[in-house]
Amino acid sequence: MEENLIINLRKPNIPKVGELQALSLAYIGDSIYDIMAREYIMKNHLGKINDLHKRVSSIVSAKAQSKFMQTFLEQEILTDEELKIYSRAKNQKNNTKAKNATVMEYKLATGLEAVFGYLYLNRNFDRLEEVFSYIIEEYEKTIQK
Repeated sequence: MEENLIINLRKPNIPKVGELQALSLAYIGDSIYDIMAREYIMKNHLGKINDLHKRVSSIVSAKAQSKFMQTFLEQEILTDEELKIYSRAKNQKNNTKAKNATVMEYKLATGLEAVFGYLYLNRNFDRLEEVFSYIIEEYEKTIQK
């Protein structure tokens, strides 16, 4: 098998991740964020697939992601480097928009996804888990109300 076809999940596969376009980071970050949310819901909230989907949607929607991002900003949870990635993604011109979110909510969500993409591509799994745990804390507060 050709070497460029091999993906190593323990080591970074892409050099200079911080120099990637912010929307590229958000592109992969969206998937990583989604799979982490799905796994969390499957582990902690068993139920029918439709119920699982509704729960996951309440974590991964642009509206929810923007609220989580606002909390991160208010509580200064992100590192300086993560803030740079977030700002680049939030301010990037994007021709798409979420169906059920405002432009600002979509921009905040894109910034959050870029941070997830950045952490994942750098294989900083400890920090990725730490950031996601803040999201889950906020999510669990909302479902207990």
